[in-house]
Amino acid sequence: GPPGTGRRTVVTKAAQLWRKGRSLVYIAAQSNIAVKNIAEKLFKKGVNFKIIESKEFHFGWHEHSYIEIETCVIRSDMLDGQSLDRLLGGSEIILTTLRMLSNLVLDKAEALFTIPMEKLVIDEASQINVFEYMVRIPIRV
Repeated sequence: GPPGTGRRTVVTKAAQLWRKGRSLVYIAAQSNIAVKNIAEKLFKKGVNFKIIESKEFHFGWHEHSYIEIETCVIRSDMLDGQSLDRLLGGSEIILTTLRMLSNLVLDKAEALFTIPMEKLVIDEASQINVFEYMVRIPIRV
């Protein structure tokens, strides 16, 4: 729906309910801003979550609200050589962009083995160009 229709409120409530049922939830969006907006809602509700984001975006994000949720952020460069379990700190809700979700960094860190995707919520789905996330398969002619 358009802005102001309560999409993020619904996503937040669903995440809270799934967490109570011990489901592992990934919430992804096309933009970092959408991820940040969902993170702020979850933070205000006291929900335990982590954001996995690229190092490049992290250092370009200088808003006051970021300081509030900084302890919830895992930068992509932190995944190299560190225990993902330790970084997650028991979080069962992972927020990220679609681009980060399809990044090889998560594959190398075995993120989907550490936190198997039981539920996936995609915000701003109408803005997605599916071809950006498809794996190229060589075809012999």
